[in-house]
Amino acid sequence: MQNQLDFYSALEKLLGSVKRLPSVETQDLSNCFGRVLAVNLVSDNNIPAFNNSQVDGYALRFSDFTEDKFYNVSQRIPAGSTSTALQPDTIARIFTGAELPVGADSVIMQEDTESNEKKGIKLKKKIRLGENIRKKGCDLKSGEVFFKKGRKLTAADIGMCASVGLADLQVYKPIKVGVFSTGDELKQPGEKLNKAQLYDSNRPMILGLVKQLGFETLDLGWLPDDLESTVNGLEEASKKVDAVLTCGGVSVGEEDHLKDAVRKVGKLQLWEINMKPGKPFAFGEIGDAFFLGMPGNPVSAWVTFSLLCQPFLCKLNGMFPNNFRLTLAKANFNYENRGQRREFLRVRLNDDGLIELFERQNSQVLSSICFSDGLVEVPVKKEIVKGDLVNFYSFQSSV
Repeated sequence: MQNQLDFYSALEKLLGSVKRLPSVETQDLSNCFGRVLAVNLVSDNNIPAFNNSQVDGYALRFSDFTEDKFYNVSQRIPAGSTSTALQPDTIARIFTGAELPVGADSVIMQEDTESNEKKGIKLKKKIRLGENIRKKGCDLKSGEVFFKKGRKLTAADIGMCASVGLADLQVYKPIKVGVFSTGDELKQPGEKLNKAQLYDSNRPMILGLVKQLGFETLDLGWLPDDLESTVNGLEEASKKVDAVLTCGGVSVGEEDHLKDAVRKVGKLQLWEINMKPGKPFAFGEIGDAFFLGMPGNPVSAWVTFSLLCQPFLCKLNGMFPNNFRLTLAKANFNYENRGQRREFLRVRLNDDGLIELFERQNSQVLSSICFSDGLVEVPVKKEIVKGDLVNFYSFQSSV
């Protein structure tokens, strides 16, 4: 037990091992969704660049307002046109996004007015000073850093970049991640199973998780329980990718060859973490590639990928190191961790937003991932009582 590294110490060690950043490339804005910024972005202008109307209505000078009075319309201002100064004791017809005329300081919605062909426009509702106006620079101010280096760009981010006139961006080139599965007991989906054999579910699952993060993937196939084949496979893969991920083969059995193989062609920096599930996790380097060895049990593989591999790969791709989401949630169950390892339990959110414990916690029950919403962390010797706030890692959180 004393040789097992605490979960948070292991995560710190993984993140601290990233000393390099990916190469930078310039991409057209339309190709930048999901990419990671390589530079800070600064607005060259105020956004919006002028005071404008939030609604279709009438622009007026607040000090001129008198209830039940009819006003003459002195000008009409469509969006994109240039306005003139507002004449005294008049109002201006204005449309959404149009520039506010000099002298006007409020806008009343069209629905709150009454039109009379002879008398003009009457304001039916009392207005507030500055109502329905988007002020110059209220979104962004000139010289403001609006996105920082390391941000993974969302669709809204792309819209923001377009709003300041950026046609292309400098982004990090996505890292390439290769995934192996290991074990003589595995057969591929579609093949016939013999007695005591299993279908390989880990490799397609982990490849999907990597793709979901936006990285390039390489399906490295299957490694048999043979040291020489494992050494050759790892060495060859390390020349093609930035990180090699494996499932299985990192425990203490005589047929678990991955640790020895990594030591032969590189260096093993970490093995065994004081967590459940996921204890037999390994980390090291092979040539210029990193090695991350996950356990073979499907749930253990999912948990270690979500909590260890994902933040590591995100940082390797230039993102912030805390891109996996940890939140506080209220427990609707009782549980006591009587063991010596930090536990991560599969849980579901009920209709009231409370955390319910999933009934099957065995690390081979993959359906427990399919029908769970995330993980709850339970430290060693910790008891959880209904109503307690707990650390919750959501499966739905994006990076």
